[in-house]
Amino acid sequence: MKNDNSGIRLNRRGALLATASIAALWGGGLQSAFAQDSSDASASDEFILEEIIVTAARREQSLQDVPAAVTALKPGDFALKGMRKIGDIFNYATGVQYRDNGAKGAGTISARGVPQTSSIPVFGIYLDDTPVSTNSSFSSGSSLVFDGMLMDIERAEVIKGPQGTLYGATSVGGMMRYISREPAMEEFRASAGVDLSKTDGGDWSKVVNGRISVPVVKDKLGVTLSGFFEDTGGYVDYLNGATGAVEDKNIDDSEVLGYAADILFRPSEALDIRLKYMKQETDFATTSTVQLADALGDDALVGDFTTIDPAGDFWLDFEIMSGTLNYDLGWGTLSSTSSHVEYELGAVSDQTFALAGLVDFFDGRAPGTTTAVLVNQAAGSKKFVQEIRLTSERMGNFEWLAGLYYADEETSNIQSAQATPAFNVYAITFPSDYSEHAAFGDVTYYFNENFDVTAGMRLSKNKIQLSYVTSGALLGAADLEGDTIKDTVGTYLFSARYRPSENLSLYARVASGYRPASANIPIIDPVTGNDIADPVVSADNSWSYEIGAKGSTENKRLSYDVALWKIDWANFQAFTVFNGVRTGGNAADGLSAYGLEGSFTFRPTTSLSLTTNITYSNSTLNADEAGFGGVEGEQIPDLPKWAGSLQGSYMFNVSDSWDAALNGGLRYTGSAMSSYGNSQSILPVEVGGRVLADMNLSVSNGTVTFGLYATNLFNKRALVNREDSLLSSGATISSGVFERPRTIGANIKVDF
Repeated sequence: MKNDNSGIRLNRRGALLATASIAALWGGGLQSAFAQDSSDASASDEFILEEIIVTAARREQSLQDVPAAVTALKPGDFALKGMRKIGDIFNYATGVQYRDNGAKGAGTISARGVPQTSSIPVFGIYLDDTPVSTNSSFSSGSSLVFDGMLMDIERAEVIKGPQGTLYGATSVGGMMRYISREPAMEEFRASAGVDLSKTDGGDWSKVVNGRISVPVVKDKLGVTLSGFFEDTGGYVDYLNGATGAVEDKNIDDSEVLGYAADILFRPSEALDIRLKYMKQETDFATTSTVQLADALGDDALVGDFTTIDPAGDFWLDFEIMSGTLNYDLGWGTLSSTSSHVEYELGAVSDQTFALAGLVDFFDGRAPGTTTAVLVNQAAGSKKFVQEIRLTSERMGNFEWLAGLYYADEETSNIQSAQATPAFNVYAITFPSDYSEHAAFGDVTYYFNENFDVTAGMRLSKNKIQLSYVTSGALLGAADLEGDTIKDTVGTYLFSARYRPSENLSLYARVASGYRPASANIPIIDPVTGNDIADPVVSADNSWSYEIGAKGSTENKRLSYDVALWKIDWANFQAFTVFNGVRTGGNAADGLSAYGLEGSFTFRPTTSLSLTTNITYSNSTLNADEAGFGGVEGEQIPDLPKWAGSLQGSYMFNVSDSWDAALNGGLRYTGSAMSSYGNSQSILPVEVGGRVLADMNLSVSNGTVTFGLYATNLFNKRALVNREDSLLSSGATISSGVFERPRTIGANIKVDF
């Protein structure tokens, strides 16, 4: 049996991470432990740095040599520190912001000043070579993410800046790839873990997970089965809007069940065939959104965390299947991946308090006649993807990559409100069909071993068709089939690398990304009967210009990764408002963003490391934008200019066989406005900056690891985001999501 000793062993010669590993979470966060045997520490001041290999450029490369800003993280290490959501990764990484909408998988991701401005994501998510993000505007894809933090993931590669050439649509500001762990081919491996925690003022939470990997036929066939169950206790109480009394405690609890199967077949040294299946099911009664007393502050209606929305039935399911073939041709590798991705987001909520009076009015009923109004929402996507890629080995001064890509996606979106006694308030459905054909590739020329340049291009032909059917008192009857929208988009990549020494890599990069054109939901003028919305939402393109440096001092005590960047995003897709109704559209001009990212790790001894991350991002509108209320020069909402973190890790021996690590971190997010200054529907309110602390202690003998942790250590009540909706009466309805209160937990993990 083989132990997975990726933990905190100090008295065994290991390795520090390579230069780019400076985004490590508190010393053990990125695939490593400290290098030197404690008995050798006084004999040498030199550190040993282990090279990290990533596949961000669709080929294996040293992380230091990738001409782009890439951070490699281990979700499993975060989970042992009580950080189990995708947003926890970005709190301790540079250049990426996560807007938490109050439930696991419910949120948006932005990077490098590129905001989530419409229904198509701007930040792509991949599982290995499978694109998980939707390319359609009509399946709620921009408000949800595949949160695979607890699945069988070896590492997550966060790639910042547009990635349209190698990864296609939706990677406008950046992307993240989950890299799954390969099945064992030589020795049996297994692990199991349990985590128990308590949130201040809330319920208990628990996580159980396990993994078993078996070489069925040594060196030929390996199989892995894995799974987890997460039960997260709530902390938001239900407040009866009519009586003002708290009637139900901690209603925002959730359950997530995930399981996966992975088969690797290697009939020869040249051929690999891998089949994967992954399913994740999330259920929750409501989000952790809190009703605020007014737009002047962050006080709740009653207490600290209360809502007037009663518990309902919400779910988010992801199912991912893929088959990958890799064949070594000697001079290159032929790769083929066939994937099926399916997700569904659904909600059934009781909106009687908000809508019953409206139903009585529309139906001419006596006030109080309507006893219930249930709102149903269901959106989803089914996508098939086929990609074939040929990646050369280096041929003299050249290496190259070429590929073909095909995607076919069907989406559904159904929304309705039905009252009791029977009354159709509204019902709307708008299914869409999307297809994409693309060819892509890049070529690298090596002038010498220290300097090379790369040029790449992708040509994508996209097609989408939308149907639109409505009924009910609020919307009336309509049955429309939109025109088929066709679009051809080119994306490009140019980069140069210079390595003046083994401890320093410099790069420059110019790249573009895009979101595809889309049909639009019509808005019918009640007077003329004409559609007053733009019939087509045009594709948008971002261009990025970046220079960076990755390196370390000669003795490896100080390592760094810094980048300066600028992004231009013209005519970006955005939600616009016509006659008080929101629909899709394009900005009249665009936005310009620039910033810097820096990550620095200092290792005064082999036992102590200090890491600081800093992000500055300035993203502003180029012109007035009447469609969504923006003003020239205005900072983009929800994007703080400053963010950063400070982390420290101290490792020490407990005994001859047990080692420990004490870790602490501070994370800072700057202030940002919640909306544009002249928005017709949302009142702009500042969300203040926040500083939070986390801490954990781990003890391990290489097989068994015990951990204690505290997140939000000082129990700060910190607002993450807010929305202050403007009513026609001039009043506002205010709500927000807060950082989870202090959570203290313990866990144990056993590797077999």
